[in-house]
Order: sequence, then C-alpha cells, then structure tokens
Amino acid sequence: MKNKISLTLLSFLANFVMAGFATQFGMLIEPISDKFSANVNEVASIFSLLNGGALAGTIAAFFLIERIGVKRITLLSYVSIALSAAALHFTGSLSVVMVAMTVIGLCGGVGLCIAGTIVVSVWKDKIQSTMLVVQDATFNVAGVVFPLITTYALSNALSWSYSYLAVGVVALATAAIALATNFELCESKGDSEQSKDESEWNLGIISGGLGLFLGMLALYTFLTWAPMFVKTKFDIPFEEAGNIITQYWSAALVGALVSTVIVTRVKIQYFLMGIISLAFVITSLIVTTENLSWIGYLTYGYGFACAALYNAFIAYGVSFVKNASSRNVSYILISGSAGAMFSPAISSLFESIIGLQTVMYAIPVIYGLIIAMLVLSNRQKVTLTQQAA
Repeated sequence: MKNKISLTLLSFLANFVMAGFATQFGMLIEPISDKFSANVNEVASIFSLLNGGALAGTIAAFFLIERIGVKRITLLSYVSIALSAAALHFTGSLSVVMVAMTVIGLCGGVGLCIAGTIVVSVWKDKIQSTMLVVQDATFNVAGVVFPLITTYALSNALSWSYSYLAVGVVALATAAIALATNFELCESKGDSEQSKDESEWNLGIISGGLGLFLGMLALYTFLTWAPMFVKTKFDIPFEEAGNIITQYWSAALVGALVSTVIVTRVKIQYFLMGIISLAFVITSLIVTTENLSWIGYLTYGYGFACAALYNAFIAYGVSFVKNASSRNVSYILISGSAGAMFSPAISSLFESIIGLQTVMYAIPVIYGLIIAMLVLSNRQKVTLTQQAA
C-alpha cells in the first residue's frame, strides 16, 4: 500500500509540475520582454515552444515508456526539468530561455503520460476515476500556487524566474521520490492484441477532437493575453492585472470537483453544451465590459465553466462510438495539445496585425463556432439513432 501511495504521489506531482510552467505565462510576458529587451510577440511565441514540446513529449511517450521503463524515463524527465528551470533563472540569453522551455515542455509531456500510466496501472474501477479527477484538481492547485509566487516576486522587484525556479525544486523532489520508489506495478506488459482493433470514426468523434482544439485555442489565448488586455484597457499596474490568472485557476479548482458531480447526473452532451455556452457568454462580457470591478467575478465564472473542458470533450467524443479505442482517445488528446501549442503563436501573429482588442473579441467567436459544431454533431447522432430504430 505504501508503494501505491508513493506512485500515486508521483502522478499528482507530474501534473503539478507541468501546470507550474503552463499556467502563469501570461503574467510573465511583459517581465521577460523587459528583461531581455524583446518584443512582446516574440516572447509570447515562446509559450508555443512549451506546448509544442509537450505535444511532442506526449507522442514520444507512447514509444519510449515501454522501451526505457517508467522509472528511468521519470528520473530522466524530472532531472532535465529541474536543470532547465535552473537555466531559466541564471541565464542572460533569450535563446537559452527558448531551449529550456522546449526541454521542459518535452519532458513535461512525457510526465503527463507517465502520470496516466501510473494511475491506470495502480488503481482500478471507481477509485481509478477518482484518482484521475484528483489529478485534474492537482493541476488547478498549481494554477493557484505558482501565480501567487509570481505575483509576490514581481511585486517585490524580484526576478520573473523565481516562480519557475520553485517549480524546478518540485521537479527535483519528484525525481528524488521516483528514485526511492519501486515501479514494479507500472512495468507490467500491456495487451498488444488491443492495438489490432479497428477504430471507429464519425462526425461525433471528429467533432470531439476539433472542439477541444478550438477550446484550447480560445482558453490559452485568454490566459496569454488577458493580463495585458486588462492592464491596457483599464490602465492599471501589470502586477494587479496579472491577478486575473490566479482568479481563473482558483475557480477552476472548485469547478473541476463540481463538474465531476454534475457529469454523473447529466448527459455529457448537455453538460458540454452548457459549459461552452456559459464560456461564450462570460468571455463576451469580459471583452466588452467597461467596469473593472466586473472582471474578477467574470474570470471566476470563466474558470469555473472551463475546469473540466478536457475530460468533457473526451467523454463527448467517445460517446459517438460503440467501442472507443486508444486511437480515438489519443486523437482527442493530441488535438487538445495542438490547440494549446498553436494558440500563443496564432494569437501573437494576429495581435501584431489586428491588435489586442480584436484578438480578445475572437475568443467568444471561437466558442460560438464550437456551439454550432456541437449542435450539428448532436443532430447527426439523433438522426442515426432514429434510423437504427
């Protein structure tokens, strides 16, 4: 039992570490650009290196985990993350920041796959689902903790990199725990026959992946540009505007837990349509309001609504197939990673062409497109069900 606990702790820490790097970048764009005298668009695109590395790491993990072994690849990944975080703190070169972010993303993506492998191997039945939900909550906890460290550092004229250095310390602790842990429960051989099963594809499963891609595109555009948008629109200090990120993740932590209860009582189609519609309304209000006091409340609502976006789209997509395969699930996961990866680069490009205000207006438009796609795929499902009857 003790070994199960340490393995489960490692799976939680994997999410905690990745969230530590991914959830606060919007707060750091201006401090990094000031530190290295770089254009904000150039700095914002660095986030694509982090997410791109995570996407590559997710794909690579499918091939590397079994060959290298869970324990070895865990040690390699988190030692590399700790060293990269140290490089971010001590470097004076933006190029080193870019390389370090790429390495962190790559190893963090591998770590997320390790986390999933551990939970699926160690726990079964209902407790397995519970542990997966707690993983989501752990991600959101990091989204509260590390932005607070960033806010403290920036408010006290400390380096922008202290919060990332703190994440690096957690990564080093993760490696130390992995070194002392027995991974026998995770090293069992999988059933290779399952890979021979054919995957079913239809508009529903495709819309699940495309919807998650668009959802991550909208969400990470918000997380990247919201602090600067609020600072510019309301003429307040950047450190104060950065609180919008903490507000989002604070609400997401509660939303992740509440959403789990709701999904057990409501069909996934209705649940997903509800949270996307809510996100559409809230982001429309955020980008149009002239009242600064509303921003905090609206951001809390947005974080609450989007807390279970990933799991909701996975459940929605696989509900359209009789027997969901690993390829179906992987397609949706990769779509989400791609949306997060391309969001900063796409939004940076459009920010330089059409301006920050217009980029923020695009967020509710994206949610509107998702709603239209969900309506279309749901109609097809109803039609197919009637024809089968």
